[in-house]
Amino acid sequence: MKSHGVVDETAPEVSLPSNNVVTLPLPDEDAFAASNFPDDGEATVPDSDDLELEPGVPGDEEFVYVSSEPRHHVRTHILCVKRDGDGGFGKMYFLLTPAIAAWAKNQPSLKKFVKAMHIYLYKVAEGGYGLWLVRDSLDNWSVSELQVVNTAKKIFTRRYAAGKSRKAHTSDAIDVADVIFPDKSLTGSDGLLAAAFGEFVIANTDHPVLARLLGKV
Repeated sequence: MKSHGVVDETAPEVSLPSNNVVTLPLPDEDAFAASNFPDDGEATVPDSDDLELEPGVPGDEEFVYVSSEPRHHVRTHILCVKRDGDGGFGKMYFLLTPAIAAWAKNQPSLKKFVKAMHIYLYKVAEGGYGLWLVRDSLDNWSVSELQVVNTAKKIFTRRYAAGKSRKAHTSDAIDVADVIFPDKSLTGSDGLLAAAFGEFVIANTDHPVLARLLGKV
């Protein structure tokens, strides 16, 4: 038995900072050991903090796979406006809080820009991720788009236009077995919606975009 006040020279060195947190030295490691790196082809969970998620729709030439997890789908309201300096073809999407959505739908000059939307998380065959926005409506475009989404939950799918509707072009040559989606929900302060929309969230009535649409600027 060791008496108090005797230093055991065989014990690991510790430091006692002023906050009384004990810090133990870490063992030496080989930074280049093979075990530190995933094998080629091994599925790994993507780091959701570094994801670049673009709200919109997949490109017509992209094969995508949609997550079937409930946490990767929401229904919400989006403000859709034309993108400045893009020839009037591009769109900008702003996520609306419920209170702002209810208020905007009662403004004659704003309500046409407010759209009820489904949002789905998807993975592109080449490796990227995105958020698929689909109108919550009974028109042909919206209904057929949802049908394409549901197909893309089972197999990699490319969307294309046929007449006045969307159709699904599937590919069983792209394996879905190794597809891994980010381990985060869409919702929450650190969720995927927050990462995707960032500053494109409207939570008050004096937002510059609303002021422009209302003719105040």
